[in-house]
Amino acid sequence: MLESGNTSTQQTFNKLIVAQVELNFFNRTVFFQRELIITTGLEFNLLALLMANAGALVTRGCIAEEIFQRELIACDKSINSHIANLRKKLSVISASPVIKTVKGQGYIFLTS
Repeated sequence: MLESGNTSTQQTFNKLIVAQVELNFFNRTVFFQRELIITTGLEFNLLALLMANAGALVTRGCIAEEIFQRELIACDKSINSHIANLRKKLSVISASPVIKTVKGQGYIFLTS
């Protein structure tokens, strides 16, 4: 198991846990504060990318390439939509934000 500093990040072969969000890669489930969050496949992949880079900026261009396999211009609105959907699903459990927007650049998965 890997732990990175004070960011409360743990990763094993099948799981990634950052703060109170747990991704299980084996069955593709997401738990937030021990509550199951139902995500689409794309939302799961997007959350995994953000969590794998927790505390660091993930650019919109990186999301476009890694998640959509396209250039940013072709999926600009899709990124906004999927981030909004993830935020909505997570906010049902807690009003504390988990994903921070860096305007015009990308997103940061918050570690606390």
